[in-house]
Parts: sequence; C-alpha cells; structure tokens
Amino acid sequence: MLKHILQAYDLQLNLATMLVKDIPDDQMCMQPHGLVNHPTWSLGHLVLSEHHTCTLLDIESTLPDGWDELFKAGGTPGADRSAYPGKAALLAELGKMHERMKAALPGIPAETLDREHPSEDTRKYFPTIGAMVVFIMTSHEMDHLGQIAAWRRAAGLGPAS
Repeated sequence: MLKHILQAYDLQLNLATMLVKDIPDDQMCMQPHGLVNHPTWSLGHLVLSEHHTCTLLDIESTLPDGWDELFKAGGTPGADRSAYPGKAALLAELGKMHERMKAALPGIPAETLDREHPSEDTRKYFPTIGAMVVFIMTSHEMDHLGQIAAWRRAAGLGPAS
C-alpha cells in the first residue's frame, strides 16, 4: 500500500509544479473574486503541514523562519506579496518535504503508525498517527492543490497544462 501512496505523492508534487509554473511570481498572492487561499499560501501551508507530520514521526525536518506563523491553519492569507516567500522557494521547500517523507516512511515501524495520535483534538478525526500521515500525504495535499486549480480559473488563467 505504501508504494501506491508514494506514487500518488509524486504525482501531486508534479501537479503542484504544473499548477503554478505559468503564474508570474508577482501574482501568486492575488485574491480574485474573494478567493482567500492564494497559491502562495496553499503551497506554504502544505510545506508547514508536512513539516509537522515529519515532527510527529521523528523525521528530521527544518522550516524557514516565520513560515510556522505565516502558513498556519486558520490563518488569514493576505494579498501583500512582499510578506511571503517567492514561488521558487515554496516549490523547493515542498520538494524537500516530499523527499524527506518518501525517504523516511519505509523505515517507520508499523507500531509507530498504529499508535494513538497524541493530540486529543486531532484524535477525533485521526485516531492513529498513520491515519493522519495518510491524510496529509493524500487528501489534504489534493484539497489545497484543488484550491490552486480553482484560483487559476478565478484569475482567468484556465486549466494548467
């Protein structure tokens, strides 16, 4: 099963790159038609979520200064482009997170993934660490990539190609 999850994970990284490759860096924070989650925030939030997942699994991970606050869940993305890192930095960090997760996951013992999630609030949705890991690597990432796809349409860019 892990092989299939990792294959999907690779496809998602390719999709993330494809979705933003033709967006000029100075437009990555636009919020057309009231869409709040712009591509910059969505990519940064994915990096942050995967960083926290690495931490949960005791996988060594780093995060650029300030990204924890800038891309946190429940935060309000802003349109000020100067407040955010550039597209190249976001994609580079997302790629690093993917490589960390892919390299480490095959060595994570099943007992670790089967452990109860340490956060009582999170446990309501993800009873085990493994359930959270699979969600972050699949559904969560695709949800935010779908937001970028919708943003592209709202910004008049059409589908990614």
